[in-house]
Amino acid sequence: MTDDSHMRGFNLLDEPWMPCVLVDGDVKEFSIRDVLGKAASIRSISGDLPQQTIPLERLLLAILYCAYCDPEAGRGRMRDEWRRMWDRASFDADVLERYFDEFHDRFYLLDPKCPFYQVPGLTYSGKKAYDPISEMIADVPKPDKFLFSMRSAESLESVDLAQAARWLVFLQSYDTAGIKTPVAGNTHVNKGKVYAPKGMAGTGWLGVLGPVMVEGDNLFRTLMLNWCLYDAGNNSVRMFGNEDDVPPWEFEESSGPDITVRTSFTGPVDALTFQSRRLRLVPNEDGSRIVGIVNCYGDVIASYNTDECEKMTAWRLSVPQQKKLGLSSPPLMPVTHDAGKALWRGLAPMVAVGESDLRPGVIRWVEELQREGCLSEDHLLSTFSVHAQGMTYGTQSSVYETGIDDVLQLPLAFARKDYEAINAAVHVIDKTREAVDVTLTNYVHNLQVSAGSRMTGGRSQAASERVRENAYSRLDGLFRDRLAGFTPDKDYESYRDEWLDDVHRVLLAIGDEYLSDGNVSAFAEHDTGRLGMMTAARARRLFLGGLNKTLGGFSTDIEIDRKGAR
Repeated sequence: MTDDSHMRGFNLLDEPWMPCVLVDGDVKEFSIRDVLGKAASIRSISGDLPQQTIPLERLLLAILYCAYCDPEAGRGRMRDEWRRMWDRASFDADVLERYFDEFHDRFYLLDPKCPFYQVPGLTYSGKKAYDPISEMIADVPKPDKFLFSMRSAESLESVDLAQAARWLVFLQSYDTAGIKTPVAGNTHVNKGKVYAPKGMAGTGWLGVLGPVMVEGDNLFRTLMLNWCLYDAGNNSVRMFGNEDDVPPWEFEESSGPDITVRTSFTGPVDALTFQSRRLRLVPNEDGSRIVGIVNCYGDVIASYNTDECEKMTAWRLSVPQQKKLGLSSPPLMPVTHDAGKALWRGLAPMVAVGESDLRPGVIRWVEELQREGCLSEDHLLSTFSVHAQGMTYGTQSSVYETGIDDVLQLPLAFARKDYEAINAAVHVIDKTREAVDVTLTNYVHNLQVSAGSRMTGGRSQAASERVRENAYSRLDGLFRDRLAGFTPDKDYESYRDEWLDDVHRVLLAIGDEYLSDGNVSAFAEHDTGRLGMMTAARARRLFLGGLNKTLGGFSTDIEIDRKGAR
């Protein structure tokens, strides 16, 4: 086993390790110091996997909260300071340098006392020295499925320190759940195994959320738009200037090896840097590369009712969870992303407000900036992007299934809860869902029945799913363009109706294709049971009637021939 008890090296403030896409399209790696110093010239942070972006940007946000911490600042002073930085398009070098000088020694990736995001001296309690480095890399399959990997097994014997640092931050955010090997000092061992405590988040913290960020046209603006200095609708938690809300690198001592059950966050910094795992990177003999990892459960917390401090996800009230948890009122649960759906199909929780405002805190912060005049008038018609990322898991969250990475461009006005276009857009999305999931899939099913198909059960369901996937794929570009173009200068009713017309035309065209490609005889007739005898002509009439009922008649005069084509 490698003895790293005296190694110190690779300071994340000084060494380049964050891959960045510059505004001119070039790609370079920077240190934390340089990323924040050059933020206005950086388009975005990249990574070995797209899903590293939000964890890395959350780390930068935590640093900003800490470096600028001012316990005496009221909301007016916070906004003035925010506006000053926004107009200057840069962070204060002096402020950052003072903070970096104070905590410089806490940012070493390798350190005998305080390794960054790790527990010094962490070891497994059994004979195993450490896990291979492949265990921390999300896109590496298990050994029995390595045949299908794009990586060579030899390339995973070790990784350089920069790559290891990126996967370390990722692992604290998205690690899988399931059985963990006990580490020395863990008191939650059950028959030689360690499980997440019941009712707690088993994956890394971001794994139970639907992570979103607001994106500007460069990294500086992105960080500023997600730097929630206060919550306009909640005075119970101090977001900015909370001296009790500290990141792990400011702890007087590193966390011990045991699981810590948490009931709440101390503030946004705690949530942004939550240590879901007790980890230690194992270097090679000269400390130039990482060859292994020790990994077990760390801080654990239930995901519900954490909205006061976690601002990068939408929320929903859950009556089933109220009954399950025995609570007096429905808890707020994070709205997670669906890997099988484009982001626009789940737009409502991001921007629409019902009886309660459960939008992500970062969206509400952009609304507050507009309301208080922190974003100048020339930005009111500009756009911003909502960037959603995440990981999905299989087999009791013990393995990764796939990653989620989608960006949706919206007019800045979509951050305002009173913007009438939001309800219009949500209406179009809901009606489109009904038209595709019900009207179109029923039409294709009826065509198959009229042709004599006896497909039932799983085969019929799979066929309907293919129909839906094809339709949503064809509609994707239309919805992204329509959402980006729904600016305040548009008449929202006319724009909504024209949008529904566009959807109507696309679905008519898709219906025509199924009819012409299906080799359905015009004279074929078969009994459907509940609907009686079905022919292609009758299926077509039901389809056209269903579209008209769901999407409405065309708002503009167009000619429809007897097949329904434009």
